Amino acid sequence: MAKGRARSGKTAVFGVILLAAAAIWILTRFISTSAGGISGKNDYDRISFIESFGWDAGNVPVEIEEIRIPVQFDEAYEEYNALQREQGFDLRKYRAHIAKKYTYELKSFEGSVPAVPIYANLLVIDGNIVGADISSAQAGGLVTVLAKK
Repeated sequence: MAKGRARSGKTAVFGVILLAAAAIWILTRFISTSAGGISGKNDYDRISFIESFGWDAGNVPVEIEEIRIPVQFDEAYEEYNALQREQGFDLRKYRAHIAKKYTYELKSFEGSVPAVPIYANLLVIDGNIVGADISSAQAGGLVTVLAKK
């Protein structure tokens, strides 16, 4: 009988440790995606963010898609994240998260070929903008920061 009690005591302690670890993980994940973020909950917030850098964006996104930020970054994703870090974002803390990518067509862009649309892309997790870029629709084309240089 004493062995049964010892085993159930160890099981209970192990269960409490697992619950505490799960609670800490959930709390950390919640805080990292919601505290102090840039609001991107609606089109108004997202368009205002784009326009705060001097861009003229459309009224609605031309595309909305869900993307998964990879757990391990390959060379291309490391380069993309370097671009994000230039703007104060860092996608490393959102590894394995699902983000919504909102794409807005810009009405004007200096130096662009008229036939090639230029887009502002925003990555949003839990209503907060966690990444942004300007890119062209052309394969191998322009990818740059949102801030005009």
